[in-house]
Amino acid sequence: FRGNNRNQYEIIMMKISAILVSMILNPSYAVEESVEVAMYGGCFNTTAYKEDPSTGFTCHFTKESCLEGEKWLSPKRAEKMKLPKCTCDEDFGSNVHVNTCWSMEVQAVKCQPSDEPCPDYDLGTRYNHNYAIPETCGHGSAASGDSKCGKRCTCNFKYQSRTDKVMAGTTRYGMCYNTGSHQAYCAATKSSCDSSEMYVESSNAMANKCPCTNVQVGACISNKMKFAFCAVSADSCRKKDTFLKPLELANSEHDHNCRLCEDTWNCADSTDFTRNDKSCFDMSNEKKSRKKFCKFEDVKTACPVMCGDCCADDMSLMFTYNCAGLKLRDDKKDICESDEKVSSVCARTCGRCCTDDATYKFEDEKGKKRNCEYVASRKPNSKGRFADPTIE
Repeated sequence: FRGNNRNQYEIIMMKISAILVSMILNPSYAVEESVEVAMYGGCFNTTAYKEDPSTGFTCHFTKESCLEGEKWLSPKRAEKMKLPKCTCDEDFGSNVHVNTCWSMEVQAVKCQPSDEPCPDYDLGTRYNHNYAIPETCGHGSAASGDSKCGKRCTCNFKYQSRTDKVMAGTTRYGMCYNTGSHQAYCAATKSSCDSSEMYVESSNAMANKCPCTNVQVGACISNKMKFAFCAVSADSCRKKDTFLKPLELANSEHDHNCRLCEDTWNCADSTDFTRNDKSCFDMSNEKKSRKKFCKFEDVKTACPVMCGDCCADDMSLMFTYNCAGLKLRDDKKDICESDEKVSSVCARTCGRCCTDDATYKFEDEKGKKRNCEYVASRKPNSKGRFADPTIE
């Protein structure tokens, strides 16, 4: 942009910034409703996979990321081949890769959407791909030491170094902006935008409003005009499917709120709230606590863990160690039982609530790595064989 064009661009950026500050999104997206998460495909190298099943399949948004000798697999095709599921959740190791850049300005690695050019040096969408990632790597894990946890750019996690914690929801995305209506929404890629919209890069100062939880994605629609599943691009759809971009989906008859990811990690009972001099923790220790207390709106809002609306450790709070560190301690159970604050902050680790662990993997009878989603996909009468009575 030069001269008048530069001034026009700056005016547009100011308008977009004002929109983002107040989070005035497209009205079609403004209503809070249940979130559906996109399905992701990847690039498959047959030779590499035969040599080592832990390699040879890399999760990406589109087939543009595939290298020579690789073929693109849609999420349904990858599922049929029983390949590891690609995610944008708390499991760092299974996250979709995004572009990695080196910034001369801040002298650090920066993560950007896959089709957004790097300002200085482009390290590609596979940076540190070959490093083995600890299975426990996820939200709240340490990025320090010899572990390669946090050392790549993914859909949900930005690159972390030195003594930083690996935190979910830290990768930032750009926006699609309509200069006529001044409506905007967070977008996974530049190609997500409609022809009537301009793309605002993730480097914009207001990109902090666009973590994966706020990113709108499109959907695959079957040849019978039925909603199939949420997707980032047409590459994820089946051959006879039609792909709708985010704006097209919002303006269609399909009432689905499709996002890049769903926030399952920001969940904590208030430490300040009380009702009749009882804290969330006090109420949770009473029999039939949900039936007794969660009928009150103030309790339901302040005590989401106790009321079963979500289940997570609060990684924003620290004591001698954080919840990720507590999970690895042999005396975890004793600490949880003796310290009310720890039990409240680390609700999932201390067993105050129950949810599937996105990072947990186990080997089935054929020696293949499986996770909780795999168990959930099995027929009801076959799930029992995965139960381990030795696990507390």
